[in-house]
Amino acid sequence: MTMNEAARICARLIASGAIPRSEAPELDHPAIREDVETRLHQCGFVLASSPYSDHYGVRLANDIDAGVMDGPSNLGLGANACALLTVLWAKLVLQKRTAAETQHTPDAQQELLAGDRREQVREFEPSVRFETLDREFGRKLGGRTRLLSLLGQLRRLKFVTYRRLDAIRAGPLLELAIDGEKMIGFIRSRVLSQYLGTVEGTLSAPHIEGTHLRVLKSLSEASQPPTISELEGRTGIARRDLKKVLRELREEQEVEVVGSGAKTAYRIRSREA
Repeated sequence: MTMNEAARICARLIASGAIPRSEAPELDHPAIREDVETRLHQCGFVLASSPYSDHYGVRLANDIDAGVMDGPSNLGLGANACALLTVLWAKLVLQKRTAAETQHTPDAQQELLAGDRREQVREFEPSVRFETLDREFGRKLGGRTRLLSLLGQLRRLKFVTYRRLDAIRAGPLLELAIDGEKMIGFIRSRVLSQYLGTVEGTLSAPHIEGTHLRVLKSLSEASQPPTISELEGRTGIARRDLKKVLRELREEQEVEVVGSGAKTAYRIRSREA
């Protein structure tokens, strides 16, 4: 019976990406949970859960998912969709995590009693309006129509949920399919730090293009500075376009060159540089 339950849960998780905790109470049983985790790992997945989510999900195992966005990229999301996903994670997931850790919700009258504050934080669901996303990022992500298309794609994949465009909220996979610690490190890194607003915990409007973000992401994840040939293979950007992107990033002092000749490589410019 235990093996049948484990197989059923694995099948549902892999088929749908996420299931409500209330629909898988068997995972509270240590033996079943261990069996589920073993079966998922044999397929290259790990069971994803979070104190900030009322769902269980699956995520690529660490030995397969080496980067922040490898999981979403494997779902067919392009550079612009991944860029929007990063913005939404910062606006929705990070804000909810911050509220839980500080026991303080923004733009709300704080309760005096600790129990009431905990309940207020538990019920807090950050949202963002489409018009806000369009105003801040629409032009950089291909325009208003393209932004609508990207949001629809993310909703189908359960990264966001909304009935009206003035209340876009996190879907179960925005929390579960992305490694939160990796994402926080990525946001705090040199790649996005200058684009991170500090007043309300949201991203300020970046001037960075999708191809630039793809190159910076690849550089930030490289253990050693890659050559232009290696970057071409990792990013899928044509050599001619890649040279232009690298030149612009060097002019903006985002990227620096190391080595020379055939050994010329590139890396994220350090803060002290």
